[in-house]
Amino acid sequence: MKAILEAPEQLEARTWGGKRRGAGRPRKSERQRTFVAHVARPVHKKRHPVHVTLRAKKGLPSFRQQTIQQMLQGVLARQLVRRYRDDFQVVHFSIQSNHLHVIVEATDKRTMRSGVSGLVIAFAKRLNALLGRLTGKVWGSRYHARDLKTPAEVRSALVYVLQNFRKHGAVTYGGPIVDHRSSAPRFDGWRLPVVSLPTRIPWQPRRARTWLLDEGWRIRGLLHPAELPADR
Repeated sequence: MKAILEAPEQLEARTWGGKRRGAGRPRKSERQRTFVAHVARPVHKKRHPVHVTLRAKKGLPSFRQQTIQQMLQGVLARQLVRRYRDDFQVVHFSIQSNHLHVIVEATDKRTMRSGVSGLVIAFAKRLNALLGRLTGKVWGSRYHARDLKTPAEVRSALVYVLQNFRKHGAVTYGGPIVDHRSSAPRFDGWRLPVVSLPTRIPWQPRRARTWLLDEGWRIRGLLHPAELPADR
């Protein structure tokens, strides 16, 4: 005890825990701190159709061309012979200058991912071939998907997809004209007969498998060819 009292400076205090230099997770770089991780997609239920939006990378030519429409319809036709053909299908589509809208049906989340991925990859490969390049990024971001759970939501999505050309400023004259760069000309849910610009690429409509997309939305009223999509 005497030695301790005479030489306290010789004692070394010990500590446990607490913040130490270099401890903990590695510090993130500025680039890592600004990165936002993708949010996991929710579980998909078979009875819900899905509205999918695919946006193109900047700098590509407009998609609203007959050759691209023909290519897209070829891609959709080939999906009918894929292994997931009984579990996934594109029922409606709309081609805009720098994006695509499709309404699809899928039995589960996995089939949904496989079907949309197949569409995305096949479209990109064939577009690159049309542009005369071997490779090149076509899509600007991850696709956006929204499950449609009620008749009102399905009807709203149908108007948004089939009438999307009006949202982007298209003006028509001479009657109830619908977009020939979409599945609208063969859609059977119009309130009155419609006309479209002539096309050599007729779309073979798909019969919806879900009640919501086949019949359920109709309880909210048929679509009018002059109806405008709501902002989203």
